Amino acid sequence: SHFRSLHLGRLADMDGSDEEEHWNLPTSPPAPFLGPEASSSEHTVGASMAFPATGAKGALGLSFSGGSGGMTSLSWRDGRFSDWTVQVGEKFYHLHAFLLARASLFFESHMSIAARTEQGNFKGSDLTEVLPTSCHSAFEDALDFMYSENQANFEAPASKALLLLKIADILQISSLFEAMGRRIEAAFEDTAPLLLEQYCRFHIPGTDDGAALRQIRDGAVDLIARKFQPFLTNTEMKTALLRLPARVLVEILDADELLVASEDVVFDFVLSRLQLEEPPESDGQNSDGSSADSDAGEKASPSGRPDCAESDDEEALWDKVRWAFLSSQKFAQALALGKSLLKPEVTLRALTARSIRFDLGGAEAFGSMGYVASLVPRRPILPPGVPPPTSTEIDFCFHYAHSEQYACGEALRSQPKRIGDVVLRVLVFPAGTDTGVARGSLSVFLEAVPQPNWPRDWEFANIRYGIACIRWPSGSGETWAAKKKSDLWTFKANRLDRGWHDFLAPGEIHRYLGPDGFVCIRGSLEQECLGRAFLLNQGSHTGYSGGVGDAAGSSASRRSWVPRSHPEQQ
Repeated sequence: SHFRSLHLGRLADMDGSDEEEHWNLPTSPPAPFLGPEASSSEHTVGASMAFPATGAKGALGLSFSGGSGGMTSLSWRDGRFSDWTVQVGEKFYHLHAFLLARASLFFESHMSIAARTEQGNFKGSDLTEVLPTSCHSAFEDALDFMYSENQANFEAPASKALLLLKIADILQISSLFEAMGRRIEAAFEDTAPLLLEQYCRFHIPGTDDGAALRQIRDGAVDLIARKFQPFLTNTEMKTALLRLPARVLVEILDADELLVASEDVVFDFVLSRLQLEEPPESDGQNSDGSSADSDAGEKASPSGRPDCAESDDEEALWDKVRWAFLSSQKFAQALALGKSLLKPEVTLRALTARSIRFDLGGAEAFGSMGYVASLVPRRPILPPGVPPPTSTEIDFCFHYAHSEQYACGEALRSQPKRIGDVVLRVLVFPAGTDTGVARGSLSVFLEAVPQPNWPRDWEFANIRYGIACIRWPSGSGETWAAKKKSDLWTFKANRLDRGWHDFLAPGEIHRYLGPDGFVCIRGSLEQECLGRAFLLNQGSHTGYSGGVGDAAGSSASRRSWVPRSHPEQQ
């Protein structure tokens, strides 16, 4: 027992002998302590012992009766019995050398050197320059871990997990490094933006932080690209993304696999990044309490965001918006931003990219100017196995995080698509229209988009269309499925759209959510009505109308060409 070991230790100290002490327990249990009036021949010790009767079963009932002295855990907060001082920035911590040396190889080595060199009367360590400034605010969490009697249950906030891993790496606290490694690995899928933001705060460009931290950084960049829009729906994750350095964001936004429903999401994010407002000048600290102007890493600027105020960073971010695939509404918003946010050279590149895509001769005219790369669309969001849309189909995808994300009557629209002469787009109300339909219904329509060159009395009669909501496979071996509805409708100026207010009943939308929370809608025109998708579909004639003896056409790329003689000349 603990009491027995303490007793033997005291005997050894008193005796001064190096020989092993032996203590033979009595063969019969001692009588219980009866107080000062009891016989002096009875055994008395500082702890009461109740021995079971001979042959009886059960454990020894031992209890310490010496009070609670020595049972209170030492704390780094009150400084009791402290013998080692640690300075971190402007703060001083009065700590305990034994606990520090036991947990950290850094402190053990520092204390050993101090003991050999006898550096005056001061016993302590200055970590101000040892730890990155961004890690200073997490040092107290590291102390909580080192002083904890139950380190297995230690919990660190996600906003400090990587900072603590960095502290553990520098101070060589193996148990903290392993604990934070498990914490990061378990929550990596959900907290990658926070981890990457912490990494960028202490990382110095051009330096190597080690294989473990580099692996976390690269893995976070890849995961953010693959889950970009879902992360944006989480306020904490979006804030972390907005604080990333511009060069890291450029790397993320450059990915073809960037998971976004449309390029409008990228535009809104870049605009928010460049429109961040100046925070109130209070204590000059970051949100975690660290200094805002002394961090050596890829730090935030005084405006509360990483250093992207320079024009090169702004242009680099704007150039990652694939302007050719931006909606007309967002592009008009971009042109109205003015020179302060969108410089003339960026506007010129944006206009050129759209000309290449929408002008029938654009790719040929601008192909030599290096803009073709911007015409590559993002990877479409479709369930596995679903074929890409044909020339008569329109795909629209939107993110659905929860039922309160959209207001009743709030509309979303796809990019318009020309099929014949008619221009159509998918119109979706994720929370239902405000026409009395049950809240939570999914309302979907096909909408005509009038064009300036159409006559005033334009009409596309008897168009048979279809709308499908595609369901993702729910398990291995299962294939995709779709709920489809079709109808016949005449689109005209006063009858622009047609569809269903209750395409999906309230709550039914969750059956069609993908693993990342996206819903895929596909509108289509049936092939049987393609002839009616033209405004001028009559009076035309086909076939060769020249004279009987006229020569047949030829390819302009033929190198050798010999005129054919007319039949009457042969």
